[in-house]
Amino acid sequence: MPSRKPSTTTTVTSGAALAYWGDELRYHREEAGLTQTELARRVFVSPSLIAMIETGRRAPKPQFIKATDTALDTGGALGRLWKRIIQSSYLEWFRPFVDVESDAETILEFSAQAVPGLLQTEQYARAQIRYGRPRDSDEQIERHVAARMSRQEILNPEKPPFLWVILDEAALRRPVGGPTVMREQFDWLVQKAASPDIILQVLPFLSGAHAGLSGPMILFSLPDDTRLAYAEGFGGGQLIGRPEEVEECRLCLDLLRADALPPEESVQLVAGMIGEP
Repeated sequence: MPSRKPSTTTTVTSGAALAYWGDELRYHREEAGLTQTELARRVFVSPSLIAMIETGRRAPKPQFIKATDTALDTGGALGRLWKRIIQSSYLEWFRPFVDVESDAETILEFSAQAVPGLLQTEQYARAQIRYGRPRDSDEQIERHVAARMSRQEILNPEKPPFLWVILDEAALRRPVGGPTVMREQFDWLVQKAASPDIILQVLPFLSGAHAGLSGPMILFSLPDDTRLAYAEGFGGGQLIGRPEEVEECRLCLDLLRADALPPEESVQLVAGMIGEP
C-alpha cells in the first residue's frame, strides 16, 4: 500500500525539494503495486537510480519524469509537481528571464565567460554552479542543475527557437570541471551546432577589442514582434525593453557576429579541442 497520500501543497521548501518529489514518486509507485525493480524495468533505468531519486539523492531528468508519469498512469501529476519545484529554484530576479526565454522565437546571445546554459552539459553545469555556490548543500546544487537542464527543454519541441550563440574563445579555454568535462562539453557543442536551428560562432582572441567587452548580452525576438534585451551583472540581471537600448544591443551583437569566425570554422575549432589534453 502507498505510504501516504500525495500532498496537494504547492509550496516546497528549498532544502527538501528533491526528497519531496521523490516521496511523490514512491507514493505513485506503491499505489501502482510496483517495486523499484519493476518500475526500473518499465522506464529502462537501474533500480539503484530509482532508489536515489526516491530518497532525494539524485534529480530526475525530464525524460525520466515523462516516462514515470506514463508508466504509473499519474495523469501528469509528477510532471506538474516538478514544474513547480523548478520554478521555485530560480532566483526571483531570474524568473522573468526564463519566461521570456521560453516564449522567444529567436535568441541571439553573446557569452564571454562560460558556455551558455542552453548548451551546457549536465556535468559542466554542475561544476560551474558548484564553483559559484560553494556553501550550498549537494541537494541545493542538484536543484539548480536540474533547473538549468530543464530550460533546455525549449530546444526539443517540434518548433524550437532559432538560437544563435557567439561564444568568446575564453569560455572554451577555461577548464570548467576538468579535462573530461570539457571534452564532453566540446563534443556536445559540435552535436548541437549540427542542428538547423542552432548557429555557433567563436569569437577568437585574435579579434582583439570587440563590442562585447562590457559583458554578455542576449536579444530575444518574441512572436508578437517584441524585442527584448538582457544584460547581467553581479547580483542579478535585467530585461531591457526601451527601443533605443534594445537597438544598441542588436548593433553590438551584429558587430560581434562580424568579428567572429564563420560557423563552419567555429565548429571545426571546437571539434579540434575534443582531443586536446
